[in-house]
Amino acid sequence: MTPDSQLSWQRVANFCAFAFPAMSVGLSSAGYGAGGALLLLAALLACRHWMGLKARDAWPLVAAFLFLSLTWLLDELRTGRGWGALDRPVKFVLILPGLWFLMRFPPRQVWLWAGIGAGAIVAGLRALYDCFVLHMERADGQINAIQFGNLGLLLAAMSGVGLVMWWPSHRTRLAGLLLALGVPMGTLASLLSQTRGGWLALALALPVLLYIGWRWLDRRRFGLAMAALLAGAVIVGALGASRLEKRVDEATQEIKLYEDKGVAESSVGQRLAHWKAAWAMGRERPLLGWSQAGYAAEKARMVNAGEAPAFIEPFTHVHNEFLDVFAKRGLLGVVALVAMYGVTAGVFWPRNRDQAGPEQLGLRVAGLLLPVVYAGCGLTQAFLWHNSGTMFYVFMTALLFASLRGVRLRTEEAGR
Repeated sequence: MTPDSQLSWQRVANFCAFAFPAMSVGLSSAGYGAGGALLLLAALLACRHWMGLKARDAWPLVAAFLFLSLTWLLDELRTGRGWGALDRPVKFVLILPGLWFLMRFPPRQVWLWAGIGAGAIVAGLRALYDCFVLHMERADGQINAIQFGNLGLLLAAMSGVGLVMWWPSHRTRLAGLLLALGVPMGTLASLLSQTRGGWLALALALPVLLYIGWRWLDRRRFGLAMAALLAGAVIVGALGASRLEKRVDEATQEIKLYEDKGVAESSVGQRLAHWKAAWAMGRERPLLGWSQAGYAAEKARMVNAGEAPAFIEPFTHVHNEFLDVFAKRGLLGVVALVAMYGVTAGVFWPRNRDQAGPEQLGLRVAGLLLPVVYAGCGLTQAFLWHNSGTMFYVFMTALLFASLRGVRLRTEEAGR
């Protein structure tokens, strides 16, 4: 490959690293769809440059994606949807050419961090447009209020990681500005969506962030991280404490109504009823589950028999990732889901001081946020059931892994 060709494809990879996170939330499905299509097109056009690449360090991630894809495919084929059965499982396969392309031309961190900050800003702007121009009660970015709010909050958290762990060593003004604005704007998207699950997920992620910060950051930067967390708490209090308090009070009342009177006609009530029904279904067919079609049929039977409230019948998923998978794809599906989250976390977890240097640590922590936050969000939402959730996970994992791998290989070469 000529130097000019190498430079051209490197620029394409850099642009993809910016474009996908920048467009993934706030521009409806067209945003993440266009970003994903751009990366796949680049991978196909450059296939002769990456097809011979040996990357054994990527195989655990590939195996986890393929395993989950196979469980999805088995479920969809049992549902009898024909070619439509490939819709969800194929996403875990289509990312692989993009992953190899990105490993061959690792994107520069500045483009990726700038894209993350820009994506959080776009999400916040879209939330303002939804609520104050369209006068919607909950901002949804035309992808679903829960997905929109949780992904906006995840981008805000990633922006904070980049600002604390990457930017102080690089001082790139534009990227720093985007990251700094991304924290409050992504948070605003979550607040205006009135989504509660993302905050639960962030609370679960907080111990991981604190441990890594205390373990690997110098005291000055750890202090900066604590200041950022405090600033975030102040922002949340200033912008949306009343909204969050109202939603928490509603949840408390809905739980009490369900426990005392069995009322399922509410956000929390239908979740509790769904969870109870899904647990019962999963125990009846624990290995492979009922499949999507079988799940719908069995739920209808339970409703007709008075074993579940009628309010839950129209919903297509359980509002809990793990119970949804257990009911539809059994323990095999649960193992595949946990394996994907576990492998992703293992790939990014810093194990020594070299891996926790300023060039790597921000990417590793941002990568860790993906499985931790997704698992947390999955407690109250079937996050991967939605295209937005699946696309964001697989493409952001590929972008962060490839950028991290490029940094690691350059560091190893410089040390020889």
